[in-house]
Amino acid sequence: MKSRTIVFAVALACAACGSGGLYPVKGSVTHKGRPAVGATVTFVPRGQADRAGAAQGVVGEDGSFEVAGPAGKGLAPGEYVVLVEWKEGAGRGKGRAPALNAPDRLKKRYLDADRPLLTASIGAKTNKLPPFEVE
Repeated sequence: MKSRTIVFAVALACAACGSGGLYPVKGSVTHKGRPAVGATVTFVPRGQADRAGAAQGVVGEDGSFEVAGPAGKGLAPGEYVVLVEWKEGAGRGKGRAPALNAPDRLKKRYLDADRPLLTASIGAKTNKLPPFEVE
C-alpha cells in the first residue's frame, strides 16, 4: 500500500512540474485599428518592482502576440501590468531589428509600470486576452 501511495505522489508531482504552472497567453495590439507590427508587449506581475521575471511577446503581421518568458511559454496565474513599446523601425522588413535607442512611437505612454494604462488578469487556463488598442 505504501509503494502505491509513493508512486501516486511522485506521478502527481511530475505532472505539476511538467506544466511549470504556466498557462498560454495570446492577444493582439492595434494602433488606430491596424496591427502594431513589431511592438513588444511585456507582462510584469502587479506589485513587482523588478522586471527580471517579466514575459514578453512581439506583435506579428496580423496584430497577434504570444507570451513567453524565462520559464517558458505562458504566464503563471495572477494580475499583471502590461507594458507596450513600439520602436521606430520595428516591423519593417524581415530580419531588420530597430536600433535600441530608436524612439518609441507611443512616446513611452505605455511603459510606466507604476501607472499602467493596460492590465491583464491571467487564469489557470488558456488565456485569450481582449485586444489592446494603443494610441
